[in-house]
Amino acid sequence: MSIFRPRVAGLWLALVLVVNGTAFAQTGAASITGLLTDQSGAAVPAATVTATNQATNVPYTAVSNDAGNYTITSVPVGTYVVRASLSGFKTASTKPIELEAKQIARLDFKLAVGSLEDTVEVTAEAPVLQTESATVGEVISGNTVNSLPLNGRNTGQLSLLLPGVVTPNPQSFVNQSRAFSGGRPYVNGNREQTNNYMIDGVDMNESIDNLVAYQPSPDALAEISVETNNYAADTGNVAGAVLSNVIKSGANRFRGNAFEFYRNSNLDANTWANNRSGAPRQKRRQDIFGATLGGPLVKNELFFFLDYQGTRYNAPGTEVLSVAPASWRNGDFSGVSTVIRDPLTGLPFPGNIIPASRISPVARAIVNDTSLYPLPNRTVSGVTGNFVGPTATTIRAHQGDLRLDWNASPNDKVFGRFSFSTYDSKNDTRAFPLVLGLSQTGPFRNLALNWNRVFSPALVNEVLLGYNQIANVSDTLDWAGVGNVNAKFGIPG
Repeated sequence: MSIFRPRVAGLWLALVLVVNGTAFAQTGAASITGLLTDQSGAAVPAATVTATNQATNVPYTAVSNDAGNYTITSVPVGTYVVRASLSGFKTASTKPIELEAKQIARLDFKLAVGSLEDTVEVTAEAPVLQTESATVGEVISGNTVNSLPLNGRNTGQLSLLLPGVVTPNPQSFVNQSRAFSGGRPYVNGNREQTNNYMIDGVDMNESIDNLVAYQPSPDALAEISVETNNYAADTGNVAGAVLSNVIKSGANRFRGNAFEFYRNSNLDANTWANNRSGAPRQKRRQDIFGATLGGPLVKNELFFFLDYQGTRYNAPGTEVLSVAPASWRNGDFSGVSTVIRDPLTGLPFPGNIIPASRISPVARAIVNDTSLYPLPNRTVSGVTGNFVGPTATTIRAHQGDLRLDWNASPNDKVFGRFSFSTYDSKNDTRAFPLVLGLSQTGPFRNLALNWNRVFSPALVNEVLLGYNQIANVSDTLDWAGVGNVNAKFGIPG
């Protein structure tokens, strides 16, 4: 049995002070920055810039400084209309623009003299480009996450679409909620252990081998930010990639969905090894089901988002193994082309036959007990795949997220999120008793609390509190009740 318990891998407090500069939100939120000028090109100080979320009607504001610069920090991903206003000037307003995870959008405004009540829609502004950061990466939108086919609904596969990202083991990306090995990309030639996985700004890395502790349901994700080079100082603590998952937030309208993804083995082809050994096709039934719901608790002020996903996987069938034929158990290797040599003298055994006196009594006890170690039951060329026996694997997994967003005041924005998952896998039937089964369990808990407070146009304080609990437990299963094999076969020690 192996038990890995990196419990409470992180409990930390992040404090960010921003003074007349661009802020990098750890939580996966975006920022908006730019310059305000009048028609002569002179800076416009003390102007109010407001970005209003079109789904929640929550405003995020900033005031331009003496140089005309402004920065709005910690803006959740979504669609916004940005307005710039100052007495004596017409209000400038953009069309709805999409802000992505960790984006630093630059929007410059040129204010025209006039009445504050007059609004000028900015229609010829330049595209919202990432000109304020040198970070190399890509944002995978929620629409992309939900539109592309994902084997096992594992969103980690999407990182493989980026340049410089590869894997030698695509099969390890199939498990939808927990990976006990693999399941991570190799980025720009770095090892898979050098990535950093985050959820709403909180690390969720298993600390022994840096495994991915949690894969959110695709229906729960607003966006995934994958940064591969030139990271910002707040996240640049790894050599590989920084993969930031952003959980959806509620809005002023109730929205949700329910889903069921069903797979079975009816249309599967049999494997080459099974066909060679005359083994039947492996059976399989997989159900991945769940639902999401989001909406307002208090309109324009308090919002919630909730999701759940469950997995049931059953795979009864057979497995193909290799066992020693009867002649080998008696020391007769005359049918083998490899020369069998006496380890004491280095000379070949005559006729490739090992004398009975030279065979360990422990080995003889094992190979002669055909109830525990059976004889071949398939005739094949050679020894490989000469035994077919029953096997059964079951997986039960549950996971979910709850996020609350609170527009506490024009200067205070708060959110809290709790995520959990349970994963239980059992391979408790094997081909014969001496092949032990395997049980794997992976509980996960993750908590994020964030408070963003605007003290003045030049001072912003962001507090991020995170808690992580991860455990990987692997047990071998004596499913057939063999018991104490040391005593049974005379193994000393």
